[in-house]
Amino acid sequence: IVTDSSIGEKVKIYRNAEIKDSILGSHVSVGDQTVILKSDIKSNVALNRRNYILRTIIGSYTYTGIGTMTLSANIGRFCSIAWNVSIGGADHDYKNVTTSPLWRFHVMDSGSRVGEIDYTNQTKCCIGNDVWIASNAVILRNLNIGNGAVIGAGAIVTKDVEPYAIVAGVPARVIKKRFDERTIEVLNGIEWWSWPIEMIRENLELIYCSTVNESVLEELKQVALELKTS
Repeated sequence: IVTDSSIGEKVKIYRNAEIKDSILGSHVSVGDQTVILKSDIKSNVALNRRNYILRTIIGSYTYTGIGTMTLSANIGRFCSIAWNVSIGGADHDYKNVTTSPLWRFHVMDSGSRVGEIDYTNQTKCCIGNDVWIASNAVILRNLNIGNGAVIGAGAIVTKDVEPYAIVAGVPARVIKKRFDERTIEVLNGIEWWSWPIEMIRENLELIYCSTVNESVLEELKQVALELKTS
């Protein structure tokens, strides 16, 4: 079911999916029983089965696993999101007499659905580019996850995560950094995920190199410089 939405070219929408008030770029795949509401899905995104995507922007070449839920989130490019991941959920205030949210009180007699509530001033959860989020992870609202970060399976993320940090546990803590600080600075600076796709294809050997040494960094920096000066 597609309602009040803009759909790009060569989009695949599978059985019992619902898309409302949203924008889908070209070459997007939407799995069975996935619901997309008030969201902007860029080109070449693959959403698996039984996803619930609400008020979310998802960057190109990102994919999700089965059962992913995102609420009020901005997600970058080339992110890898596994199954049963929750992004952007809000805490309940346990200091009040009740932990029931105030919005629920205001709509209990109207029968309104969550997607119909005004969330204009709601904070966002921001996921960077090239982030890997493993299965059953939970990332709370109003957090920033840096580029290249890794969120371990079953982690509950309650604080911001720095670029290229690996976090795991409940609550999630930094296990280590993927690279040394200089390498992280270079990778953040070249922003390979923003390169034209043709340039990415031409440099796949560099991007997928398992030894990120000085030579690899210099070659990546040279490509980035050529793009800026072209």
